[in-house]
Amino acid sequence: MTSDDQFFFDYLASIPHDVRRYSLEVADSLDRQVDHAAKVIRDTFSHQSWLPSSVRPSPPPSRVRASQSLVDRAHDWVLRNRAWSAAILAFVGTTSLLYFGNKKLGGRRRKARRAGNGARKEIVVVAGSPHEPMTKAIATDLERRGYIVYITVSSADEEQLVQSENRMDIRPLWLDLTATSPSTDIHPSLAEIHTLITQPQWPMPGVPPHTCQLSGLILVPSPNYVTGPLATIPASSWADTVNTRLLSPILTTQLFMPLLTARNTNSTIVLIYPSISSSLSAPFTGPEVTTARALSGFATSLRRELCLLQHNNIDVVELKLGNIDLGLQYRNAQSHITGTEVLTWTTQQRSLYGSQYLSSIEQRPVASAGPNMIRGSNARTLHYAVLDALEPASKDIFGRKKSKTPVIYAGRGAWSYSIVGDWAPNFLVGWMLGLRSGSVTPSPSSSGGRSEASWEKV
Repeated sequence: MTSDDQFFFDYLASIPHDVRRYSLEVADSLDRQVDHAAKVIRDTFSHQSWLPSSVRPSPPPSRVRASQSLVDRAHDWVLRNRAWSAAILAFVGTTSLLYFGNKKLGGRRRKARRAGNGARKEIVVVAGSPHEPMTKAIATDLERRGYIVYITVSSADEEQLVQSENRMDIRPLWLDLTATSPSTDIHPSLAEIHTLITQPQWPMPGVPPHTCQLSGLILVPSPNYVTGPLATIPASSWADTVNTRLLSPILTTQLFMPLLTARNTNSTIVLIYPSISSSLSAPFTGPEVTTARALSGFATSLRRELCLLQHNNIDVVELKLGNIDLGLQYRNAQSHITGTEVLTWTTQQRSLYGSQYLSSIEQRPVASAGPNMIRGSNARTLHYAVLDALEPASKDIFGRKKSKTPVIYAGRGAWSYSIVGDWAPNFLVGWMLGLRSGSVTPSPSSSGGRSEASWEKV
């Protein structure tokens, strides 16, 4: 039998199978068509009202589809779209990891950075009187957080006070602002710090050396000012205020500029001063308002001047204080009763300003609190603000340096009274301060003796 014959017989053998398959498909198609026609006819007759109910077929039962919950639908979608589900999961996981990781790693540790050998390397100079509680509180907190702290002194008594702290890294720094600077740029009083930031330092034999850096200059003028009407403040008090609270910070900054620009490390000049009275332009606080406004203008001008430097590595931050309680260890006993200075005024000054001045003391936002009542914020607020000001400026995603916040508010009332002073009308500020205008001034001839007797009772 040839191959052609075999092919012919195979073809004949496959015909019955094909006929059977085609016949089954035709039969199935006819069944579906008949079922569909019967269903249509049944549905049509079930809705005809002219047919009697005994003959009219009943409508087919409605097929209620069980509703799926959101979780079930999401689960079904994930099973149907496995590739998209994996891509979305990877995107969300990566984004969350980058966000929370960057937030944790980039958070402020509020501690000084150490050298590679573990020694302290960041130096901070606190320019303020060691007798002031705020100066001591800031220096102690910075030393506890790993900084080498220098406190400026101008007398043997102040030097002894700093050394009595018994802290190896809180050191006195003799600074005579009246001494003339030699031909060199570095003042003789700053030679020790200049050596630390320019020459390698060996903590101990066998340990690799490191070089320190001057991270900040903190200017802390005394927050205590003379109060009273302009006519009652002597010229000596004005001269003392200008010299110790305005001229001294400016000259100190001038002396430290060669050290701050000696290296390309990041440094910050922090200027600390009270801000509530200056924000409200409160009456009877002329020395404080004048000094605070002058310091703010000086800081703004210096900030713009330092932005012109080539490396732009020195920042100027104003730290405006509100009410801050430094704690029992820094709380001085009340040696002066507020308001008794009225007794030193003349009779005419008492009659002109006495009642208004005493009223402003009672309503003053910065009035002194009693020994058992704390009205100020915790000292931690001040310490955190100082550390945030000293923190090096961060960089954006392109590696460019971000500008620091020029003004930081710390303490209860600092920010809120600043807003009130900028936006509130004058009559509202005066009402907050307890001021009243148009008061009748008694004549000295009719009430001089009586006024004198009444003020003696204060």
